[in-house]
Amino acid sequence: MPNWTEQTLHLVGATSDIDRFIRTGFVRAHPRQCEDLLHFRRLCPLKRGEPRDTYMRGPGLVTSYVRTRTQAMFSFLTAWDYPALFYERLPQHWPRLAFACSVNGEMGDFGGIIIVRDGVTENLVCDYDADYVRRTHKRRIDRALRDWMAALTEGRDYRVMPKAPWKRLSLPFDAHFDDHFWFYFHTREETARFSRRYKSSWAMRRVDDEWRRSRL
Repeated sequence: MPNWTEQTLHLVGATSDIDRFIRTGFVRAHPRQCEDLLHFRRLCPLKRGEPRDTYMRGPGLVTSYVRTRTQAMFSFLTAWDYPALFYERLPQHWPRLAFACSVNGEMGDFGGIIIVRDGVTENLVCDYDADYVRRTHKRRIDRALRDWMAALTEGRDYRVMPKAPWKRLSLPFDAHFDDHFWFYFHTREETARFSRRYKSSWAMRRVDDEWRRSRL
């Protein structure tokens, strides 16, 4: 059995671009197949002459999937390592989407995050070897995540937390969400409609850069 590398990939953008990404690379399991799959070579085609295992030997094994109109999230596994070159090439093939991915080796020997925005891939995945400096790595990750969350929640000053959204797969709202499944909205009315449709709690509004409890 291989050591698995866990990855959680978020993509944010227009509905049409997210739809195309899913149609291109995401394949749901059929009766003779156990797992949903994320196909790296379909999403970022290889250059002529490149080996078929340039990214990985096979696709990612998707363990969970959630999407809204403006964001999708795939949690998936790859064997032994992660497809670093695939992430590097995402802005070439999907320039209108932004991406954030966490990467964790099963044995705790490497990990970090990857951010793809504005045509640039920032890879902050490190080996936890003798030269590893945790404080420096954490500082770089914290900065990158602050920038990602600022972009993710810009203009979205309302949020709620629905019950078990991962069981619903698709939630047809213009909503962004984070790894804790806070869902962010532009207006109180959007938030209230979402909360009525999906049992939600902890309605909050951002006031002066602080999140405060709010009534919908």
